[in-house]
Amino acid sequence: MKKKSNKKKTPEKQYNLATKKETYPHFRKYNKSNHPALIVGEATSEEYKYRKVTSSARDGRHLNEKVEPNPDRTRNTPMYIGTRVRHDNKKHFSKWKYPWIYKKKK
Repeated sequence: MKKKSNKKKTPEKQYNLATKKETYPHFRKYNKSNHPALIVGEATSEEYKYRKVTSSARDGRHLNEKVEPNPDRTRNTPMYIGTRVRHDNKKHFSKWKYPWIYKKKK
């Protein structure tokens, strides 16, 4: 029979969102449009800078950047990312990230 130790067990590394440093760029769901968005940085501590993700080559008169190959393997259509950088409050984005990787053009 094993002896029980009287030492208190310390919790293992705790995940703290406030101190965890985020890496950019990454994809998150934009809850207002229910579509993915490419997060490129922070505008303020309360806002993300992002570029919208679409399947269209144009956004009005603006040309979108084509991402090849499409990081979303479930879709056959190419992914386009808007060239304009926008900003919105962090509460409008999902807490989780998409596992996709954005490869910048050279």
